Amino acid sequence: MDADGGNQRNLSNSDFDEWAPSWSPDGKQIALVSIKDGFGMGIYVVDADGKNQQRLTDDLSHEWAPSWSPDGERIAFASDRDGNWEIYVMNPDGARQVRRRTKDHSLDMAPSWSPDGERIAFVSDRDGNWEIYVMNPDGARQVRRRTKDRPEDIEPAWFAPPLAAEVVPSAVAPAGKKSTIWGWLKQGDR
Repeated sequence: MDADGGNQRNLSNSDFDEWAPSWSPDGKQIALVSIKDGFGMGIYVVDADGKNQQRLTDDLSHEWAPSWSPDGERIAFASDRDGNWEIYVMNPDGARQVRRRTKDHSLDMAPSWSPDGERIAFVSDRDGNWEIYVMNPDGARQVRRRTKDRPEDIEPAWFAPPLAAEVVPSAVAPAGKKSTIWGWLKQGDR
């Protein structure tokens, strides 16, 4: 599609519903969710021209909301493969290597990589309301809640204005809401 919305074309040519597209950083592929192979909702990758669609997940669980890392080396996604919706990370080349990054009795959904690739924002109901949380991609660092209000906060999106090289933005916002900037951090202060 052109910037003005013209020249639209169907890339998947599928008889099945497909959702949650996420462009690779180099613009050559799109990760998406589909049910076309008779399993649960799975993560697929397709070339930007709609060719070479490949399923990356192949179990009976449901996967949702793929998000490419800024370096293109990983895809974060949500899955119920272990009995509860958690955040996972895998390689985008079909080698699988799926690794779970959250482990909580609540639902963790909608991962979104930070522009520097050093954090993943996601949505969880672990405090009784849908709020936005942030964690390191390896899941090793403590998960930190970033929103706390009565309306549900869903679908986090990072805000990264052009900056000098020594400053990294520390902001994430629910899609459709104005971003909230919590502060600016110099590299090394994270």
